[in-house]
Amino acid sequence: MIEKLKDKKSPGEIYSRISVESRDFSIGDDKLSKRKDNSYVAFCRKIYHQFPGLGANSKYDPQFKTAMDFLDWDLKSEEYNAGTKFVLIIGLIIATIISFLLFLYAVGPMISVFGNQIMPYLIALGVPAIVCIYVFITFRNYPLTKVKDERIKALTFVPEILGYMIMSMKLVPNLEKAVEFASNHGHGKIADDLKRLLWEVKVGIKGSVAEAIDELAYKWGDVSTELKKALMKIRSSVIETSESKRYAILDQTMADTLSSVKSKLEDYARGLNQPVMTMFYLGVLLPLLLIIVLPVGSAFSGSAMAKPIYLILIYNIAIPVACILFARNIIRDRPATYVPPVIPDSHPDLPPRYTIKFGKAKINVFIIMIIMGFLLIFGSIYLQTTLGKTKENILISEGYITDGQDISSAKFQCTSQELVEKANNPKAMCASEREFWQDSDHDTTPYYLIYGILIMFSLLLSLFLFSESYYKRQVQLQTEKMEDEFKDALYVIASRLGENKPIEDAFAHTRDFLPKSLIAKNVFGKAIDNIRILGLNLNSSLFDANYGALKNNPSSIINSAMRLMVDSVQLGVSVAAKTLMSYSMQLRNSDEVAKMLTNLISSVTGTLSSMAKYIAPVVLGITTALQKIVLSTLTSIANSGTLDEMNTAFDSFSNSGISTGGMDVSGVSSIGSIDMNAVSQLAGPTTFLIIVAIYVIEIVIIMTIFTTMVEQDNMTLAKLRVAQTLPIAIILFILTTIVANMIF
Repeated sequence: MIEKLKDKKSPGEIYSRISVESRDFSIGDDKLSKRKDNSYVAFCRKIYHQFPGLGANSKYDPQFKTAMDFLDWDLKSEEYNAGTKFVLIIGLIIATIISFLLFLYAVGPMISVFGNQIMPYLIALGVPAIVCIYVFITFRNYPLTKVKDERIKALTFVPEILGYMIMSMKLVPNLEKAVEFASNHGHGKIADDLKRLLWEVKVGIKGSVAEAIDELAYKWGDVSTELKKALMKIRSSVIETSESKRYAILDQTMADTLSSVKSKLEDYARGLNQPVMTMFYLGVLLPLLLIIVLPVGSAFSGSAMAKPIYLILIYNIAIPVACILFARNIIRDRPATYVPPVIPDSHPDLPPRYTIKFGKAKINVFIIMIIMGFLLIFGSIYLQTTLGKTKENILISEGYITDGQDISSAKFQCTSQELVEKANNPKAMCASEREFWQDSDHDTTPYYLIYGILIMFSLLLSLFLFSESYYKRQVQLQTEKMEDEFKDALYVIASRLGENKPIEDAFAHTRDFLPKSLIAKNVFGKAIDNIRILGLNLNSSLFDANYGALKNNPSSIINSAMRLMVDSVQLGVSVAAKTLMSYSMQLRNSDEVAKMLTNLISSVTGTLSSMAKYIAPVVLGITTALQKIVLSTLTSIANSGTLDEMNTAFDSFSNSGISTGGMDVSGVSSIGSIDMNAVSQLAGPTTFLIIVAIYVIEIVIIMTIFTTMVEQDNMTLAKLRVAQTLPIAIILFILTTIVANMIF
């Protein structure tokens, strides 16, 4: 109480902090509650109260001041700067501690693993610093990010809010009623701002609803020009005395808004072409190029950048993380034109969680996974043991050892220097020995085991995701079909209400008129049975927790429309008829916008889907064969002495005084040489195949989810598509690897 008095706020400002909660269908009355501060605002305030010196004498940048005003965050510049400085300081302290611990305990082991003195220090210093900077920038720009999110959401919520306002204005040309109607049935920040507008008018902060609407229009002007123009037109329609002209203004307002939204959606769809190509370059072509560049660069520079640890960091960590961050930014810019129904695990049409139905039987998915995994892994081990090649078998068949001899006794032609190296390092190989094992006929890579594990992992993951998403997707599709039928059903109900028939007759007529419709059978039919048999009123027949027709309906569209129907029927059947007719038109407009975006991006999503399912596995399968060619070529060139002869010839040429056409070659002493020590440390075929296989799994999952979320913000559908795509992609990768090895 003392702190409230210290704030010295006027009664109007205090009352303005009170807001009405969004209506819950299971509760009959609205509640009043004090609006809670955003967690970001609360954090900054707390830090400022604890450390006021961090925010002393600070001012907002204009863009941040505009963002705070738009978001209605009561956050002073001192509090904001105190929060950002605190995050930076704490981040630097934590980064310093982590770097110190890495230097103390991890740099030594990392040097032996990386074989490089610089990389461990770069990791110890760079990774904590990059994370610290990323967290600080994210926290600092959070208000701007929120404004950007609201700009994207506005493409969905603005037509909805304006539709509600226009519906109300056509019934009663009263701004206050229109604002109240839209705020009670709308969603998002726009609806919250309308509620706040009404409170400010009622407590005297604003002189009138018209004045408050003007201010709201200019507040949203930079975020949504559609809302600004529409609010001004709706306000001007009030002074129009002719009902036909008022209707024309309101209809034109909605048409202009939809046209503007469609234009922005077209811009978004056109802008997807470049990100899709970037994803292809980053996720598919870059790994192909690196497998050529890294071994060659390592061989000539001696840096061993193609060692397994580097390839793991690049292929399995760096590139996937970069793809995730890039895809996340693209998905965040997608307008949410349609929000699919969220199906809870408790839905009665779903089997128990983690079960799969086989006819009437329901089997736990983990039991199936254990049996399938057991069969696949032991089958792979059997094939590898029976058909796979081992070093011992190859050496025996080539006559290097006899049966029973140890493979270390195999005799290869080694120079005296190579023998000394082998004595000091048991893993070292002679040039002849290295060429022998790089021959394709002497390949000991355990293909059967690796391929079996890959197929097993992809099938088990797909089976789990299938159990998690398939049945929910079936309920989603059924609900979406009901939503599509709902638009026609509203017309039928509105036509009966327009004949001054009671709502019960309208429901019964709709059920009989649309006998094959799911919405007529599952909602209207059940509601009329509740009214006639159980004696429930209209509201209870639909929303009763035990018997309501919408008890298990996950569609927010249908639930909101039926709530609107209940409210409008209380004003008379003629009012309800007009309301439902207008709402049906609004649903069709929203559906038109959603379908238009789907059609615009269909070519993009088709390309991405093909890329994830076919192109990426094929290209990466070829990459595994190319790696063998690169290593074999480097070894052959080094062992042939060709580079030494070229260097000798180049030295003779540069010292001979022959004219070079003005080109200065005095600073070039040789063409270069291959460091066989670096070549010996490069990832072998087995290691590289495993690394690339893991990368295939990662990139297929990332690109499949990215494709789905661009098309529709639906994680259930994304899981199902991963379950369908991953086994196909893995099998295609394995087949491509086999064919490429046979060809090359």
